[in-house]
Amino acid sequence: RSSFDAFDNLSELSDARSRAVIEKAAATKDAKGEAQQVGGLFTSFMDEAPLEALDAKPLAAPLAEIKAAKTKTQIAVQMGRSVKTFGSSFFGLYIGQDAKDPNKYVTYIGQAGLGLPDRDYYLTTQFAEKKVKYQAYIAAQLKAVGWANPDKAAADIVAMETEIAKVSWTKVQQRDPVASYNPMSPADLIKLAPDFDWASFLAAADLSKVKIVAVGEKSAFPKIAKIFAATPVETLQAWQAFHTVDDTSPYLSKRFVDARFDFWGKTISGQPQNRPRWKRAVSTVDNNLGEAVGKLYVETYFPPESKAKMLGLVGDLRAALKVRIENLAWMGPQTKAKALEKLSTFTVKIAYPDKWRDYSALTIKADDLVGNLDRAHAFEWAFQVGRMNGPVDRQEWGMF
Repeated sequence: RSSFDAFDNLSELSDARSRAVIEKAAATKDAKGEAQQVGGLFTSFMDEAPLEALDAKPLAAPLAEIKAAKTKTQIAVQMGRSVKTFGSSFFGLYIGQDAKDPNKYVTYIGQAGLGLPDRDYYLTTQFAEKKVKYQAYIAAQLKAVGWANPDKAAADIVAMETEIAKVSWTKVQQRDPVASYNPMSPADLIKLAPDFDWASFLAAADLSKVKIVAVGEKSAFPKIAKIFAATPVETLQAWQAFHTVDDTSPYLSKRFVDARFDFWGKTISGQPQNRPRWKRAVSTVDNNLGEAVGKLYVETYFPPESKAKMLGLVGDLRAALKVRIENLAWMGPQTKAKALEKLSTFTVKIAYPDKWRDYSALTIKADDLVGNLDRAHAFEWAFQVGRMNGPVDRQEWGMF
């Protein structure tokens, strides 16, 4: 580990318990529903022999698609599709509660395009050595999949990302919540940064009908778009190829797993050795089937009667707070009314939701790790896009 604290200690306990639940599901013959999905994904990660036999073969189809993208529009389409699969983009997309209206969801778009953790890795002498090693890592990963002229491609990629770093906002600028919130229509986004095919990008992300997008680093967008327009297609193809390989590497054969850890784990994070495979498998299952794991977890560790006790305790706390507010001598009647109104709107979330998320449309196979994750990414993004059509769910839980 590169760090360890009390929360990591709790995580260790949770991982051990999750492992027991997940391994039980994996060992259950003819498992159905969530147990089949959880057990199948875990098995596909833990069974290394098929992954060694496949080696780089799972990358063949996506790399062929990248090579077939001969125009900037086709590359913008690939960037838009990256939210649903492995790969990357010059602009990051995510869907979340509107910062100024938490009763609805909005599509956020932010600056992206950098492989290293921050712009400073490209622009300061402090990280110069890591930047050199990053270029060597890019070349090695491209060479591993037979990409043409990997050394030149790596140099071109780092040079391009350095240009993006120069125009990207700093961490300090990104902390400004007002400057980072710029809602606009897609038409206005096109006017803001006309050198990028936003219509194709949004359509590829299944967002062609979105009416408002919340732009983050507004002044950086036209500059990054200009870099995109000025960069040769060959460099953009190599950039997408590298990020696709890098994104997929943890789920491929040992040579890809080790190469990725040597750079991101050791060189960048200072972590001396990779986590045991079972821990990586548990994290992968948890990250992609969070509520399915949670449903199995609470059946063992937090039964309904335990949740009922905690709900009762919280109910007692709310009642006590109500009495306390009503009897505060220093608070006026209008302020008390507002405080009581706020108290009444609290949504209590204890342990797990009343209604579990439905994963039945997601296909998980015990012998197809990369395919499983590819489908899981698409499934998750479809869920994110779909919830934009309704109100914010106050019982939304995310992953366990």
